[in-house]
Amino acid sequence: MDSDDILPSKRIKVDDTQIGSKGWDLMRKLGWTDGKGLGAQGQGRLEPISAKVPKNRQGLGADAASGFRALDIGELPNGPNAWSDDRTDLVPASANDDLFYRFSLWFPPGSNLEIPDSPERCLGALRSAILPLDSGSAHGPPVDSMESQSRYCSEELLFEMLFYKNSLDKRSREAIMSARLRSNPYEDIRSGIFMNRAAMKMANMDSLFMGLFSGKPPHNEILHFADICAGPGGFSEYLTWRRGCPLGSKSHHFQSIRGYGMTLKGECDFKLRKFIAGPMENFRAYYGTADDGDITKWCNLASFAKTIISATYGKGVHLVMADGGFDVSDGYNLQEVKSKHIYLCQCLCALTILRPGGRFVTKLFDTFTDFTVDLLWLMSHVFRKIYIVKPITSRPANSERYLVCDGLISPNDCMAGCPPAPDSSNKIKKKNTEEFTRRQFKQKKIQKPVVMPSQASKDSHEDQFHIDTTSAVGVLIGHFLAAGEELHKLDGNDSMDLLRLARDEILHGENSQISESFPEFITRVNELLIKRQSLYLSKMIVFADDATKSDDSQGDIAKACLEKWQIPHIKRGIQSWPLWSENISPALREIIPDPSNFTKGSLPKHLERPKIIETFKTADLERSLFQPSSFYALVTSGLHSVTSEQPSDPMILLSQGNDRIFIWEEGRFLRLESKIQIQLPAGCLLWVINVNIYSNKGRRYRALMILDAAFIYGIDIQNLPLVERMAHIRALCNTLDFPETDCAKVICPPCRPLTSMPDFINGLKELPCKDYPDGHIMFHATKSGMTCAPKSLLLVQPLSCE
Repeated sequence: MDSDDILPSKRIKVDDTQIGSKGWDLMRKLGWTDGKGLGAQGQGRLEPISAKVPKNRQGLGADAASGFRALDIGELPNGPNAWSDDRTDLVPASANDDLFYRFSLWFPPGSNLEIPDSPERCLGALRSAILPLDSGSAHGPPVDSMESQSRYCSEELLFEMLFYKNSLDKRSREAIMSARLRSNPYEDIRSGIFMNRAAMKMANMDSLFMGLFSGKPPHNEILHFADICAGPGGFSEYLTWRRGCPLGSKSHHFQSIRGYGMTLKGECDFKLRKFIAGPMENFRAYYGTADDGDITKWCNLASFAKTIISATYGKGVHLVMADGGFDVSDGYNLQEVKSKHIYLCQCLCALTILRPGGRFVTKLFDTFTDFTVDLLWLMSHVFRKIYIVKPITSRPANSERYLVCDGLISPNDCMAGCPPAPDSSNKIKKKNTEEFTRRQFKQKKIQKPVVMPSQASKDSHEDQFHIDTTSAVGVLIGHFLAAGEELHKLDGNDSMDLLRLARDEILHGENSQISESFPEFITRVNELLIKRQSLYLSKMIVFADDATKSDDSQGDIAKACLEKWQIPHIKRGIQSWPLWSENISPALREIIPDPSNFTKGSLPKHLERPKIIETFKTADLERSLFQPSSFYALVTSGLHSVTSEQPSDPMILLSQGNDRIFIWEEGRFLRLESKIQIQLPAGCLLWVINVNIYSNKGRRYRALMILDAAFIYGIDIQNLPLVERMAHIRALCNTLDFPETDCAKVICPPCRPLTSMPDFINGLKELPCKDYPDGHIMFHATKSGMTCAPKSLLLVQPLSCE
């Protein structure tokens, strides 16, 4: 906009009818004359003092340096992309309005062919693209105004969008909030069965990409994922729910999924108690060696990568999700600039912990600056393809969009890892170090813990893991780590900033292998997104000025979206998902007749088990009717020392999730929390015993051994054959086998045909431990390396007839 559009300030106009008033008489006695200011020389100002706009009114793009004239209240937007009732070219909003744009350096559109030497090609191309940070072109004055950032979009389009943002700032906060709700045709989608709208955004994008996030790997494998900068945890709640209710299936599945999160402590922390749709027990929060969850700290990134190495046996996670953001109410137009460090570190974290072929999704705000464009272009070197996505669950008037990276290209068969932080980046308080050593995962404290935490010993995978610094992924990690440290050094510097990550001459050079260069791609995407954003910003202005307007399509679109994304259109419950009235199995409802009030009923007779069980004895072989070939045996263990607090008798446990675990005693269910510290997902009915397990250093821990199950994740498995039930129990135990947690492990006993027991026992190794210094035969109880001493064989009476 030119200077002619700026409204001139008005001079004070004196009302002559008031000259004779006492107030004006007093002013004249003080020397005031019409047309002059107060003061001995008439030097006082004539213009009115401009009203200061409160910060809480600057939520849509106020910029103190902006020279844009703003639309007055009642003045209709008339720009090239402005909304109006009279426009006939606008297509009605629908559930299919998501915008997504694909780019690939290596695979032309429609190609599924692997390039055999792609990792080597990636490395060569990346090395030539990276800009050394000591180069003079890497630094410059900080970006302090978005009006100048028109290299990757039309200046006219950028100015129109900023003009509408600034015009909205003249409206009251109440008018803006009301207009946002009434003008957005997708507003009624809301959060549905999840804790927040972020979860529904992930549901939206997962459906858009046909289960790219939740459907891989197959359900007989554990989906490992990381959720970073994402408190309170909406992304994770959706993903853990969807894994049990997969796209394209009407039946419930076992939640073969395990998540690891890192986010800032405090108000931005994960709210695990709000995991209602998805099981909180399948997720752990982590905060790094600095114990603050700050992903921009190298030491936190390195320690998080070590945890993922231990938890995934060095392979890495299948998916990384990031949703970082912070308060920028003092300059929303500069949100992209202010978010550059967290953009960088979210990408960096993903590169360190993703396994080859893995996926990454992260939130962005605008993609106009050289820094952001360089970052995205460099990321495109190490993924098969990337997407810029604007899902319809992301309000169309805001600058939010998502980067989706699919198919990490690596010559290795494991994650890259993160180099250890230098001493200058690893200075933390002693008490934080001690807290990290004591425990890495945040868990709720139990007032009377009885079971010692079953922390896994240091995993051999971590000891033997080789950090990748030579492949394209490893080289890019090193570059991003150096850039992160440089941003820390320049923090607070008003005259210098890190502006570039890639060589401009390579980024803008010709590439005959692709039909559209990355600058052309990002410019096209930016301009398409700006046009849509301007349309809805101008629509908000009209609706803010006219409170009678509303979009009548909201309800129909919300219903259509939920059906398309296969999300139940029901009210969010207060108890865990398997116990909702719409989901709970009839057999489980007999035991929990009113889960909304957490009331317990009675245990059916056929599910009751004796407190004392008889183990297999050699004398059983002498019985005339005994047929060993018709039996399976469970290799059970026990406690080295039995106490009143840790009984050796078997127990029947019922879990309602969120630490609500009950034991069946004397004909009723009693709360177990004062006796044992354990986490089990809601809808589990298990027959268990207390046992000891041992680390590879011989230290003893407590655990629960599951002898049988009637329900897991609310799914009725009573009528399955014993071998199938034990397979589901083993999968549950593997899923809950987090390294270094404060909770007791749950383990599954080996289940073998009785006739094969001699071979199984003879194949066990003799290992020393605290209770058996001279050694004892041991079987592996967990994938993380814990072992257990066999004590007896149990011919288990099934929970149902075989």
